[in-house]
Amino acid sequence: MQNSQEKIDLCYVISHGFAARMLLQTGLILKLAEAGKNIAIITPDPEDGNLMALKSHARIQIYDPKIEQSIWDDDYGVKRMYYLEDIKSNPVFWEKHLYSILYTDSKHPWKRIRPFIYYPIHRLIPYFPSIRKRFKKRESQYLISEKASQLIRQIQPKMVVSTYPVNFLEAKFLYAAQAEGIDTMIHLLSWDNITSKGIFPVIPDHFILWGKVMEAELKEYYGSVKGIVKVCGVPHFDNHHKVKENPAYQDLIRNLGLQADLPYLFVAMSSPRFAPHEIDIVEWLAEAINTGVFGPDLQLVVRPHPQNVQGSLSDRRWIKRLDALIGKRVAIDYPQLVESKVRWSMQKSDMDHLSNLLLGCSVCINSGSTVSIDALVLDKPVVLTSFDGDKKLYYWKSARRLVDYPHQKKFVEMGGARVVHSYEELTATLSKYLATPDHDLKRRRAALEMECHLSDGQATNRVVAAMLFVLEKSKASNE
Repeated sequence: MQNSQEKIDLCYVISHGFAARMLLQTGLILKLAEAGKNIAIITPDPEDGNLMALKSHARIQIYDPKIEQSIWDDDYGVKRMYYLEDIKSNPVFWEKHLYSILYTDSKHPWKRIRPFIYYPIHRLIPYFPSIRKRFKKRESQYLISEKASQLIRQIQPKMVVSTYPVNFLEAKFLYAAQAEGIDTMIHLLSWDNITSKGIFPVIPDHFILWGKVMEAELKEYYGSVKGIVKVCGVPHFDNHHKVKENPAYQDLIRNLGLQADLPYLFVAMSSPRFAPHEIDIVEWLAEAINTGVFGPDLQLVVRPHPQNVQGSLSDRRWIKRLDALIGKRVAIDYPQLVESKVRWSMQKSDMDHLSNLLLGCSVCINSGSTVSIDALVLDKPVVLTSFDGDKKLYYWKSARRLVDYPHQKKFVEMGGARVVHSYEELTATLSKYLATPDHDLKRRRAALEMECHLSDGQATNRVVAAMLFVLEKSKASNE
């Protein structure tokens, strides 16, 4: 452990498994330590496997916040949506409202009742704007946490960094840091964080962003930012470039029971919550592959999202149906999860696994996942299945709604993916890409540049440089 007299430079709050991937599995934290910075990590699970190698590092300390999220913390997040957002103008929020009324399977009475209380209040806000103003003034009471404040005072970092700012735990630590006069930063985890997660409870001093799209969204939603804004790209996409230099997908394909020298489609699934009949499309594809619809050699690899197999959005019935598809030309690749209190924490090997499977595939198919951008980094065409198999679902429950979410709509309009609305369109589009892999490649690369700045495998280094720059310029470093 570091000398107790040495001040902590950066304190990261890690509440999400995908954030752990971005910060820990890319080497970002270690590179900051190698640059001479002392780092604290606050996480609900200090025993998470991704942290084990860091526990003995001289410049890294790991803390358990010992803050449990209650039903009322969850309620605060829901209440913010109704009090602060124009929910009808954003399909993400309107869908959440409708889902909570029409489709929720929660047995908690308050969760079932609250939309019927909060929505009428939301409707009154245009006529009584003081409702929103009072909520904003009182918001600090939801964020005050004596445990968070005590831990921040104990650590005394120069800067506190959040990657998932709408998480209640992370918001509490950002608030506690600002109350202590400590610089704060948000290093945004995903492309939908600004448009689809709601107004950030705490606006930080500084931001690190993916690319031009995110930069424009930040200005649209928050105006001018008082501190430093750096556009750096996406650290966890750097791994794709490393895999390009040393591919191993043929071994993975063999281990999955398929033929390594034959082409394959790669399906990255979403949760049933977002695409209720995606499993039907996967079963249709498996049948089409097995019967030679796309020729005699094509294979299929299907990867469930971690949401499919863990947490409140999972559906174990899908697992049985997927396992039934495994055969000579169809394989299922389950994500390699870590046993952790940090939701969807992934093993380090899973990042290489995903990169290789994307590198070797002919086309990436999904209903609206970040994996679309992963695929573009590797120059793979992306097809979005914006339909529900043979079913005709209500729009707000259907997978059709996903391509209208703000981040996806922009991505599609820029040419990042092709949207299909039926099995016939799916067949035609896949056939086109199988015959002409470089079809619309120029548009795909342009969309990638807009989303991710430079796709050169150096995003992690740019983030490290940005962190060092901000620390040098921050008020804390000049004390």
